[in-house]
Amino acid sequence: MVTPQKLAALGTVLLAWSAWGQAVPRLDALSPSWFQRGTTNEITLSGEALGQLTEVLFSGSGIRAHLLERPTPPVTLESSGVGLTAVAVDLVKNRSIRLEISPDAALGSRELRVAGPSGVSNPQTLQLSDVPELKEGKPGEATPLTLPAGVSGVISASTESDSFRFPARAGQKLTFDVQANRMGSPLDPTLILLNAQGQEVARSEDAHGLDPFLEFTVPADGEYVAKVQDLRFQGGGDYRYRILAGELPYLEYLFPFGGRRGTTVPVQLSGYQLAGADTMNVQIATDAPLGRQEIRARTARGLSNPQPFEAGDLPEFLEVEPNSATNTANRVSVPVVINGRIGETNDVDFFRLTVPTDQKVVLDVQARRFGSPLDALLTLQDAQGNVLQRNDDSGGPDARLEFDAKKDTEYLVSLRDLTDRGGPRLGYRLTAQAPNLAPNFAVKSPAGRIRVHQGGRWAIRCNLERQNGFDGLVRIEGGNLPAGVTAAPLVLGPGNSFGWLVLTAAENAPLGYSPLQLIAVGERQGQAVSHPVQFAEAAWLTILPATPVTVDVGPWSLLTEQNSSTTLEVSVLRRVGFSGEVRVLAEDLPGVSIPAVTLAPGQSRAKLVLNLANGAEVGIRPVMVRAEAIAEARTNVSYATQAVPLQTQGIAMFLTAMLPGSPFFRTDGFRLSAVALPTNSTSSANQTEFVVKVDRRGLPGEIALVLEDLPKGVVATLNPIAADKNEASIKLLVSDQAETGKELRFFAVGSATHQDRIWRQKTQPITLFIAAPEKETAATSPASTPAPPGAK
Repeated sequence: MVTPQKLAALGTVLLAWSAWGQAVPRLDALSPSWFQRGTTNEITLSGEALGQLTEVLFSGSGIRAHLLERPTPPVTLESSGVGLTAVAVDLVKNRSIRLEISPDAALGSRELRVAGPSGVSNPQTLQLSDVPELKEGKPGEATPLTLPAGVSGVISASTESDSFRFPARAGQKLTFDVQANRMGSPLDPTLILLNAQGQEVARSEDAHGLDPFLEFTVPADGEYVAKVQDLRFQGGGDYRYRILAGELPYLEYLFPFGGRRGTTVPVQLSGYQLAGADTMNVQIATDAPLGRQEIRARTARGLSNPQPFEAGDLPEFLEVEPNSATNTANRVSVPVVINGRIGETNDVDFFRLTVPTDQKVVLDVQARRFGSPLDALLTLQDAQGNVLQRNDDSGGPDARLEFDAKKDTEYLVSLRDLTDRGGPRLGYRLTAQAPNLAPNFAVKSPAGRIRVHQGGRWAIRCNLERQNGFDGLVRIEGGNLPAGVTAAPLVLGPGNSFGWLVLTAAENAPLGYSPLQLIAVGERQGQAVSHPVQFAEAAWLTILPATPVTVDVGPWSLLTEQNSSTTLEVSVLRRVGFSGEVRVLAEDLPGVSIPAVTLAPGQSRAKLVLNLANGAEVGIRPVMVRAEAIAEARTNVSYATQAVPLQTQGIAMFLTAMLPGSPFFRTDGFRLSAVALPTNSTSSANQTEFVVKVDRRGLPGEIALVLEDLPKGVVATLNPIAADKNEASIKLLVSDQAETGKELRFFAVGSATHQDRIWRQKTQPITLFIAAPEKETAATSPASTPAPPGAK
């Protein structure tokens, strides 16, 4: 999130840039990516088009950045006259910046972006810590290390290992926490500690999932080496890891995992170097943000690793032992959050649950989501012990159940580990409450970085998710559009699942970039409800110099059917100074094929053909068209003024042809083959057969069949598809009057009357290869019948 201070300073950055389409900066990596707060660091950005950067953008506060050297083009031009200008191509792939991090900057991850005249880049993540950070050294050499420290590295080759040499004193209690698998790295790390003589003194592999962890008491003064390698001796550019090492406090776990706002919760701490503290009171303010945040233990040696802690509004209950049998079950009433632990092997926690009214109840276990190793098995029973439901995974390793509860009825809820493990680390939060059934909605967009040219348009796809029966209108509009940019509100009705909001930039809209926010407004019980549109990433809008082309389409709406085609008229307008070709295409629409068209220089009009599949979605969906033109070696994009509503109606039947015996409803092409023989021939080589199948979509009656374009000399025997049937067989007899040696195509056509309309539909083309007879074939076996490769 960009801070208000940052936005105030940023505003809309004015740019003077003559090119129609400079390359958008792209970030591929940061090196390094971990930094100690309170320090100044020089880092290298890697990516594309980094030569024209003007600013570095961060989420959060407490970080400032300065762009260092500005690359100059290696080659420039000088002309003897006027009117010739060199347009530089930005080929810079690396750029250095200096980061100044405040001592009180919040720890954790931040998003970093860079911006230039052509827009804002994709984000890369940097991390802030409170210990010195360094990178791995050269392969094969032990990098000197002073503890405490954080170390980032990559096992880039299959036989590679990274080593770090550090001094230590006898009696020091050091922790080494290797993070790889927990960061999404494919590395399966092994951590080995060696003494000065090269002897192994400690090893760890799978302490936290696949990640190692060691607490090491130094036996004697001297130098030691920490070595990291892949357990399977694999490696690669993405085999990343980080080590946090030193005499630092470390939290293995805490319990409980959360509490109610407005209360003080005694939290049990377990870990290392915690200065003897095993309990800490956590005061949760009444206005604390709902949900999860990270907490750390602070001692004289520094801050510990983070652990998640949740602030909620439901009543909290702390499990009371013994409760491992039905007759000792703890009694609770919905709504409630139960905090408990599967404290020992084969332990089971029982609870007797009641509800104040007849209602639906959701039981949701949160364990793995808090880092607990518990693999929860959740069981619901009636008061007599009969199992009603059981679950151990619900979209992940945590369990969830939903059931209809009755007032004045007791239910038994039990929880245990699926593999009967136990221990103090196997904690959980079990929430029992009514589900939120209030009608609501959310609007999401796959967009993030939006670039609109002066005098041009850009369309943003908005997907509407309706929740709990919400069927009202939703209006989507711009929340903070910069000067010179307008957007007509997009209204999505009950039958719409998505639409396109079109941003239009005036000819004189100021060049620059700024954050973009869209607001979705609906109505619930007579009250306006608004939600911000959720973008795939933080949205930025960039205004670019005038577009070389605009596009318009017509008609304003289309009406068609499944398994048919329709057209859109397209008109493009080229600006003075641009005469190149323009490619016009439509955004993807499932079930509708819309081939792109290219308008050659001098051509300004064309047609887009929309081919609807037989299963295309019925209803109204928007078709959004855009134009692409290459000017000054860059692709420039502009959208139509608005999307065209495409209303698709269902068809009463769909026919297809296929070979007999196929168990599937196939729509692909196929071939038949036969030999041209006299009609009185006793051979079966001049006979072949196929079937026509129907997918009935409301049409109940008989379907008449005819063959269209049947080759001369071929006689067909066919019957209609009966009212109670879904297929009919068609037999072909090929006479000696038929043309041979060619593949000929024909169609089966079905027709029927339904709801005062005659429905007529043609199958896909059927290919028939007719072979000339061999002399012996006319009187003998069909075994020698020639057929083309692949013929059936």
